[in-house]
Amino acid sequence: MSKVMYSKTLNSLGEYDVAVLGGGPAGVCAAIEAARCGRRVLLVEATGMLGGMATAGLVGPFMTCYDRDGDEQVIKGLFDEIVDRVVEMSGAVSPDKTDSPSRWTSYIKKYHRRVTPFDSFILQLVLDRMVKEAGVHTFLYTRYVDSICTDGKIDSIVLAAPQGLVAARAGVYIDCTGNADVAAASGVPTWKGSEKGYPPQPATLFFEVDNVNDRNYIARPPRPVKAYQKPLAGSYKVNHDRVYGVDATDALSMTEAHMKGREQVLESYEKLLATPGFGNCRITQIAPVIGVRESRHIQGLYMLTVKDLGEGRIFEDAIACCGYGMDVHSRDGKMSGGFHGEVAKVYTIPYRCMVPVGCSNLLVAGKTICAESQAAGSFRIMPGCMALGQAAGAAAALACEGGILPGQVDTARLRELLKKHGAYII
Repeated sequence: MSKVMYSKTLNSLGEYDVAVLGGGPAGVCAAIEAARCGRRVLLVEATGMLGGMATAGLVGPFMTCYDRDGDEQVIKGLFDEIVDRVVEMSGAVSPDKTDSPSRWTSYIKKYHRRVTPFDSFILQLVLDRMVKEAGVHTFLYTRYVDSICTDGKIDSIVLAAPQGLVAARAGVYIDCTGNADVAAASGVPTWKGSEKGYPPQPATLFFEVDNVNDRNYIARPPRPVKAYQKPLAGSYKVNHDRVYGVDATDALSMTEAHMKGREQVLESYEKLLATPGFGNCRITQIAPVIGVRESRHIQGLYMLTVKDLGEGRIFEDAIACCGYGMDVHSRDGKMSGGFHGEVAKVYTIPYRCMVPVGCSNLLVAGKTICAESQAAGSFRIMPGCMALGQAAGAAAALACEGGILPGQVDTARLRELLKKHGAYII
């Protein structure tokens, strides 16, 4: 590939205490939390909506926010508040009112107790209102491009906005891109897929249908199709086929994947039409963004392991809990997929997993934190990413308040702050 030198003086969007890159489940919670803690926060999102996979990706329902057995809720805080507000607008069903197997879970039983069905558009409205109420400086249609680093620290970032390239500066940066784009560009070691060299989990292009006869839908559709009822009767989110070998950090790979995903939508729709209750269903929308389950992982101060999840290890610096199974889809269509191994009833995630090596004023939240690939198959669910995002936002706020780096944050104080703000902390 040939190279081109490019130099330009950029206008700045301003200076902030905290800059959050990516407005998905992790990013929006990080931004709201940091702003509520009194920080001046920049939130940048490449699409025209907040919510990431939950909105642009049409992914749903929220997988369980309860422990492994569905007995006790272990992800609360901002996730709870968001769900409550969507429920108030008749756009979600509270997880304590769902069970498995049922239409809410596409008749899947294992690890699916207490899912949260929701409407993606209502969620968009709720997130819009919450960032405005918190005073977050939100820029949609704006994509992270690069970091300007000095001595292992980000000095400023380059963004692609509709008006052209612009810059911004902050004290602490939070990478919620879902690809660890900021980390990779800022000197943090990363890897893609499995640490053993296997490719990332496959991608899926979600779609939605309506005009379903709910009473006649009594069993799971033909594999690999899964249809999850939304709050509105007769309306469903559809998770179906997989696109293998997708590199979410490469434009050509993502282009080919999305085109293939569109073809798969039609194939899966044909299978759905043969499912009792779905004979007259209609596709109402197809996600404008393909759902990526796995991309880069960062090297952090600690790597969360499969053993940690299986033993239910309680870390002193734990900032989030989860109980969902290690859901690892076939990586190439030949390897076995499904729930690999077993998790403890509840396990914890340490703060150190979000603190990267190689860039001192950066935190990483969401599915790309430092963890073994199989372990990430558990907490990559959207409620897990929300819990990690809230923790990152609180940590960034404490770092700014004390004039210290994220790695120097007192984790006992961080845990107390998260508890005060409704998070479930062991």
